[in-house]
Amino acid sequence: MDVLEQIKKLLSEHKDAVIASVAKDRETELKAIEGLEARIKDMEAKILLRKVTIPGLEDEKQAFSFFKACHAIRTGNWEDAGFEKEVFAATRKKAMEMGTGSAGGYIVPTIYIAELIELLRAESVVASMGATILNDLQGSPVQIPRQSGGATAYWVGENIAITASDLTLEQLSLTPKKVGCLVKLSNTLLKLSNPSAEALVRRDIAVALALKIDLASLRGLGASYQPKGINLQTGLNTVAIGTNGGNITFDHLIDMEYELAADNALRGKLGFIFHPCVRRNLLKRKVAQYTGDTAGAYIVAPVTEQVFQNWLGYPYKMTTQIPINLTKAEGTGLTEVYFGNWQELIIGQWGGMELMASQETSDAFEKDQTWVRILQEVDIAVRHGESFCLINDAKASES
Repeated sequence: MDVLEQIKKLLSEHKDAVIASVAKDRETELKAIEGLEARIKDMEAKILLRKVTIPGLEDEKQAFSFFKACHAIRTGNWEDAGFEKEVFAATRKKAMEMGTGSAGGYIVPTIYIAELIELLRAESVVASMGATILNDLQGSPVQIPRQSGGATAYWVGENIAITASDLTLEQLSLTPKKVGCLVKLSNTLLKLSNPSAEALVRRDIAVALALKIDLASLRGLGASYQPKGINLQTGLNTVAIGTNGGNITFDHLIDMEYELAADNALRGKLGFIFHPCVRRNLLKRKVAQYTGDTAGAYIVAPVTEQVFQNWLGYPYKMTTQIPINLTKAEGTGLTEVYFGNWQELIIGQWGGMELMASQETSDAFEKDQTWVRILQEVDIAVRHGESFCLINDAKASES
């Protein structure tokens, strides 16, 4: 009798025992699965208990009105702003349960300012260039890991140990800093709660906040309650035009690209940000066609947006917030050009926005106005300074 026949005979003789054993193992397995499912359901139930249900959120039947909220905050009359009152109450309750320090304010949750956030991103040049946006951060500080040291390779001989090298990680810290704007509204306009007017006000708020965040991202002081901008980052690459500054050329932009390539950082969302004068000066660059040619021909020809983009080699955005009055030695009237991987710029935002309205501020009462203050907690950081390059001595006006 071969081995296969022996196995068949053995299974036949002990069939019942084998079936009983398998059934027992299956029963044990099912019990284990049921126990795991019960634990998961218990955890989900505990999580749900910690959540705060804000009326109107699930079915989105109602939209949050800034105008109604501001009018109610100013007058103390919530008769026409019942939904907004419930939103504030639920948000305050949630904040207190989480131990948040700003539990007493009028906080508009992120879900109700989604449109405003999208407008803010659309108006921000750094966001449109690909900056990494982190929403709804909790706690302070928020730690973001970044690699500061990598593996090292060696040539080794026979029976010689390889020198060990460890990956080194640092923590990039984000701590909330308040950015705000002040909007002056007519009380008549607030009472009307006109949707078109409210959309216009929201856009004004988005533009004001976007401009402030852009400026801090590029040139933040890192003091006076501000984040530290790209221009002050450790490891930042630079390209100098001259002792006293000078006229910018496409050669300088190529040098900026090289600086990132030399640091193995030429990757990601690459692009330029500069003042409109830089684009004007580059488009006006000419080259002589023959000896004695004083007029010359445009380098960028034909002068179209697509051709200019091709010459740059990367996307670009312009902002008039970059100064055009910088100095260097004897040079004056200078400006900046930024190039980099904008994914490495981190913009963190904590929760919703704090809303406050008053008619007692300054001359608001006598002018029958309500002044609305919007505060947002934000911080800005750069993961690696080597991912950016700066020119800060380009002439704003060619000479």
